[in-house]
Amino acid sequence: MRIESCSVTAGAYMRRLCMMVLADNWLWMVLPVALCGVLAVWVDVRFIIVAMMVLLIVLPMVLALLYMYYGFSPQARWSIMEKVVDVDEHGLTLTFADERMKKHAIAWDDVRTIIEKDDDVLLLLAGKRYNFLMLPASTIDPDVAQALRQLGA
Repeated sequence: MRIESCSVTAGAYMRRLCMMVLADNWLWMVLPVALCGVLAVWVDVRFIIVAMMVLLIVLPMVLALLYMYYGFSPQARWSIMEKVVDVDEHGLTLTFADERMKKHAIAWDDVRTIIEKDDDVLLLLAGKRYNFLMLPASTIDPDVAQALRQLGA
């Protein structure tokens, strides 16, 4: 089976990545700000300044590190570039429209799970925690989606 000419935008990829990270780590981002808010009420008002520093300095730096670590990964490049995806019983083969890129094969053993979210299909890959190949669901016909579910399981 073949998925013809598909790619996602860089913004869509980073939005999905940020949503995944925030869904897993929202408590660690809210807890310091909430703790400083409580300390500002009970101890000293200057803890509001510390909360603002955490909110406006530390959290954007964490998001910048996230962008650098995962946004420049090969999987992000594979998702963003125009490609043709061949699906068979061995895995997926990515053939890129840009002649400078080589073909890349992803075995089914490397696919941890397949997630269908809104208008995207995420193939979570082995390795790093937020390592995924993102395909637009609009380019995948129902037969290929069914085959992905069966072969990926």
